[in-house]
Amino acid sequence: MGTKRSGSGRAYAAHWDRIAPKWTDEVFNTLLCARNQVVAAELKSAARHASNIADFGCGIGTYLPMLSRLFDEVSGFEQSPKCVDIARKKHRARKNVSIEVAHRATPAMRSRFDAVLCVNVAIHPRKSEWHQVLRSMKTMLKPGGRFLLVVPSVESGALIAQARMITADRELASYAQSGVRSRIRPGVVRFGGVPTKHFAQKELRGHLADLGLKQIRFRRVEYSWPSHGITPPRELRDARPWDWLVLARR
Repeated sequence: MGTKRSGSGRAYAAHWDRIAPKWTDEVFNTLLCARNQVVAAELKSAARHASNIADFGCGIGTYLPMLSRLFDEVSGFEQSPKCVDIARKKHRARKNVSIEVAHRATPAMRSRFDAVLCVNVAIHPRKSEWHQVLRSMKTMLKPGGRFLLVVPSVESGALIAQARMITADRELASYAQSGVRSRIRPGVVRFGGVPTKHFAQKELRGHLADLGLKQIRFRRVEYSWPSHGITPPRELRDARPWDWLVLARR
């Protein structure tokens, strides 16, 4: 099980510069681990109406091969210069893909894209950080553009904590449960050793509506228990950990 992404600014960039060379071993791969492929399905649907897309927080480019097949123009944005370097080398043969360091993006990127994808980047424990990611996504979208956001589910965080408690992983379970119930930072749960914001559907819907996004709907991106490093107890084998895939329009 890899970690999910968290952090911002210089500290964020420095952290992910260190992670970049061992990305595939360290970072949870939502595209590879998803059981139901709803993100791929929604991207294919979006591509029928959109010619360009931004992958906001693209890392070393996990989603870029798929995006390059679906869209005429793909722009990846990433805070970590080392990740950008690796992504450019990995995907240099894809002529419709460009990758830039996010903070160097010009004002010309405002309202430029038909669609914006952001996968497990809006997950910093501080609201000011994850909320800025949501605002940046909206800013990049054209009016009527398609907003595709993947974030961890707080309900899934509680489910994982329950599984760990039952299987006697009590130290991890206690931390996770306290994070789910946290009064200071609601929904902050440790994932792969990193405090990570998890979202309730009602909470996230409210924030997106406040940003002026519309036609908001939610789908589950389901994962297997082994992808999270857990052998579930018998009573939870039919349940699945999941992230939210949130779809909206500007």
